[in-house]
Amino acid sequence: YQRRVHGELKFKTTVQTIDGPYLDLPADSGVYVHGLFLEGATWDRQAGSLRESRKAELYTSMPALWLECVHISEQTETEETYRCPMYKTSTRAGTLSTTGLSTNFVLNVDLASLHHEPSHWIMRGVALLCMLND
Repeated sequence: YQRRVHGELKFKTTVQTIDGPYLDLPADSGVYVHGLFLEGATWDRQAGSLRESRKAELYTSMPALWLECVHISEQTETEETYRCPMYKTSTRAGTLSTTGLSTNFVLNVDLASLHHEPSHWIMRGVALLCMLND
């Protein structure tokens, strides 16, 4: 294995448009992440963007994500990108680690927001969850 990117890194996020057995195979670079839940919004597969949840729908399944390491100088977000926090659980609480972040926080994931300003999703508290507390 040889690293393709050197220096300071970040993740470039691509939401997968289709599900299928190809996700069982390793990505050429990076990793596929599936089984996540979206809290406070839903993913519009056709538009490839966040959308308002349907009435009384708190959690929705998120399509698989492809996280690929890129150099930190590479442009991966636009004005229509919501930096969505990902948490291990819906509690969103944890103890502060030595990094100053909650131990429940995983990372921020860039998601397209074509229908609303990213601040709209911040006010709604939209987040990705690795598991539900139910």
